[in-house]
Amino acid sequence: MLISAYSTRYEHVPHDFTPVDEHFRWHTSGEQDAFFTADLAALEDYVRRAGAGQPGESICLLLRHVRDTQRSYTFTLDASESTQLTALAAWATTANAILVAEGAVLDPTGRPLLAGAHGAPTGRVPLTTESTHRAQTIRGWLASAHGLQVPGELPPVRSRDETRVRDASDVGLRIIALVMTNDFAGSVIAKKPLDPRAMRAVFPHAMSALSPSERELMDAHDLDLARRLQSGSEAANELLWAIDRTTLGWPSVACQPAKVKEIAFQGGEQGFLEGIQARDLGELLDEYECLASLKWALDNRDPSHAQAGSGADPVIVTQRCNALEWLLKPQLAWDDVAS
Repeated sequence: MLISAYSTRYEHVPHDFTPVDEHFRWHTSGEQDAFFTADLAALEDYVRRAGAGQPGESICLLLRHVRDTQRSYTFTLDASESTQLTALAAWATTANAILVAEGAVLDPTGRPLLAGAHGAPTGRVPLTTESTHRAQTIRGWLASAHGLQVPGELPPVRSRDETRVRDASDVGLRIIALVMTNDFAGSVIAKKPLDPRAMRAVFPHAMSALSPSERELMDAHDLDLARRLQSGSEAANELLWAIDRTTLGWPSVACQPAKVKEIAFQGGEQGFLEGIQARDLGELLDEYECLASLKWALDNRDPSHAQAGSGADPVIVTQRCNALEWLLKPQLAWDDVAS
């Protein structure tokens, strides 16, 4: 039997099956592999079509797994050998992989994840023990300390083995780009737009790292776009925390843009970029889980409990969460996260 497996783990997970092929999402250059992303897009399209009519939550969880896949494996095994099927289930669990065999999408134990010829969708999209434990701990704290309830069905953030932090230089350039865009947006709103050429002379690499929407703002001076992009200081401040250049409190009080700018512009572009290093990955994932859970709780809270959340500001929470989503999911462009 020919098996394809889609694993969310970055590292290769050894197996004893007859190998046919294996693909990794990333080139050594840091760019995504075009063949791999096309394969994932095709699988995502299939899941959408085949999952029509199934509960939306289960399909969303399956689509999330496909989007977060880091390695794909293709191998053969003898389906008549129960020992091989047992070994497949154990390996797929370790790899946190969904399986595709004979046209069916299966969980690690071989149960269908989509309705079809193989039966009803009785399978469960796999999640790592680390992810589920982190979510339980942090969501329990949000409930006890702030009265915020987050359902267990909300997917947790990924584990260490499934996460890759962006290169430090890219993080530094994104911080400067956000601060510059905030400044420029304010100048457009005040009808006194800054000169992008002067900004490029001081921050050439950060200007080259602008997202398409940020570049559009500097080209078109669009007032609505300026208002939308002016909140970038909160995201920049979160990324400053992620590289241990500032501290953060509960997201109830807005950051001071002038302070964020002072930190980001101190020493010029090269001076700021020198020596950047991200915090421990576990600490970043704890923060991301807290913000993602908090965002869900604020977005879905009962209007009659308007004070729930101890004053957490939804805009601040969203901006902070966007920053960490971009940091910990290199496959996403900034505009995809912040839109």
